[in-house]
Amino acid sequence: MLLMITGVLMVASIDIYLPAAPFLKRHFHTTEWMIQFSMMQTPIVGAIVGMLYGHWSDTNGRRPALLSSLGLFALFSFLCCFAWNIESFLVLRFLQAIGAGGISIISISILADMFSGAVYARYMATYSMSFPIMFAIAPVLGAHLLQWFGWQANFWCLGLIAAALWVYFIKGLPETHQDHSDTMGWGHIFHNLKFLIKHREFMVLAAGHGLPVAIAAVFSANSSFVFIDHFHFSPTAYAYIQLMPVLLNLIGSYAYRQYVVQLGITKCIRYGLYLNLIFLVLTVLGSIFNILQTPWAIIAIICILNISLSAVLSSCGTKAVECAPNQKGLAVAFLGLFRNGVVAGLVLVVGAFFDGTIIPVYIGMAILTAILLLLVWPLSNSK
Repeated sequence: MLLMITGVLMVASIDIYLPAAPFLKRHFHTTEWMIQFSMMQTPIVGAIVGMLYGHWSDTNGRRPALLSSLGLFALFSFLCCFAWNIESFLVLRFLQAIGAGGISIISISILADMFSGAVYARYMATYSMSFPIMFAIAPVLGAHLLQWFGWQANFWCLGLIAAALWVYFIKGLPETHQDHSDTMGWGHIFHNLKFLIKHREFMVLAAGHGLPVAIAAVFSANSSFVFIDHFHFSPTAYAYIQLMPVLLNLIGSYAYRQYVVQLGITKCIRYGLYLNLIFLVLTVLGSIFNILQTPWAIIAIICILNISLSAVLSSCGTKAVECAPNQKGLAVAFLGLFRNGVVAGLVLVVGAFFDGTIIPVYIGMAILTAILLLLVWPLSNSK
């Protein structure tokens, strides 16, 4: 559980200071775009440096890589509190993101060392459940910290949590990757990446892991404009209606965690794809017959997608890591880079066609779901 808390610190470092964004804009005399850029540094930088951390942990062990990344994250979280202008804040956030990239990748890699097969998939489902929980909790916590102590309290909070975890891990975390080879130096990283990219099953599973997140992200990135500007919901009402898909995601993750060992990973992928197929059919029919003109129909259809998320992305992620048993750290890092890249690219592409209504959003989601089904369905029927 402590490893899972460590893994979601990256998410917390983005969301916890969302309520402080307008204040930071005024405090640093800057623009909204610069504050948004400070937030986007974490997933982008973290995904890139995660490749280096993943290979380092494969080569020299998980423990030194995790302790180093967690230490960097704690240090620069504290130093963010002392930023005196937007330029210094961006530099410190960049350095914090370098630490964040390691803690998320290596936490999952350690779990992959400890467990395998359906048992590992259960822990992946629990890890997936922690993300929507963190998305919901972090802004609320950040808002109260801002109100009580000022914007710096957000970063003090992150630093203290990371420091406490670092102290615990330095005393109680054993090396879980004992059979690493010291001869596997940095020159092997490109060779190993080439192996992963040329591994057809791994790349298909990477798509199965990344596309469900991208489909959900396409909706999330545009939903506020649809519900607030188009349907004239208040921000508070929109926030509460957004909790419904999050709740269904948690229910789906819990059900997956309970039954994955009994059903097996392949069957779970198949059942998740069945729900994706239902989502695709409803999306197409809703677009054709104008069913998507009501907010409740929109939410009902997206809830079906959210139920299926863990069954597909956790199962595909588990099978992908097992395709590279000697490069688990690099494989996990590549999955994160692939996922974040797909999410960013597809959100921008669909956003270019956004017209204020849900129709272009769901058309984009339908196309992505069809691609997911075509790629992953053959694997769900294999033994």
